[in-house]
Amino acid sequence: MSLSIQNLWYYLARTPIIENFSLDVKKGDIITLFGPSGCGKTTLLKLISGILEPQEGAIKHNKAISYLFQEHRLFDCLSVYDNVALVMENPDKRQILDSLASVGLDQNDAIKYPCELSGGMRARVAFIRALAHKSDILLLDEPFSGLDFKMREILIDKVRALKDKAVILVTHDAYEACMISNEILFLSNRGLQIQKRLKIERKDRSLEYIKELFKSEFKGRLYFD
Repeated sequence: MSLSIQNLWYYLARTPIIENFSLDVKKGDIITLFGPSGCGKTTLLKLISGILEPQEGAIKHNKAISYLFQEHRLFDCLSVYDNVALVMENPDKRQILDSLASVGLDQNDAIKYPCELSGGMRARVAFIRALAHKSDILLLDEPFSGLDFKMREILIDKVRALKDKAVILVTHDAYEACMISNEILFLSNRGLQIQKRLKIERKDRSLEYIKELFKSEFKGRLYFD
């Protein structure tokens, strides 16, 4: 098991943000947390990563973690290339440039600084940096927001191709959840309570199949942030 969360509680000003939450995630899993804003999704990622400490319960893993924040959090004083190289044990120039090129960033972009990039370009750099880090657990918090449809499809394919990581995705987008996940956890309005678990075994994610999932599983569950 890559990650085991057992009977987790977290409070803010005596109000439970996460209530008795448990989850096991293994290598190769892509688990999506799907629920309204404020239900505790990002708080859970911060607890898994160690930014926050559990107040009750336990989070067990002995694995390296990559965390892609909503805010991207690139280092302003480093170039695009150096932002990616920074997280690698043995940076390989060709590998870094090829990875950037795979998301539409060329060698001229690689020498730019974050302040010289658009929001979508910064999102792509942060994504490549998260994948470049040698980790076993990948936490993705709204990683595709602000990207056009074609680029979003490219990044989704990259995540789905990962076989050696356990992935937890936070998204409000039903299409992203259906396209990328092995399992979707539908969450309540507060407390990170799991209302339903939807396993998606099918590898073919055609538009027709996604439409059927929308009709059968997402009625009354569409959220906007």
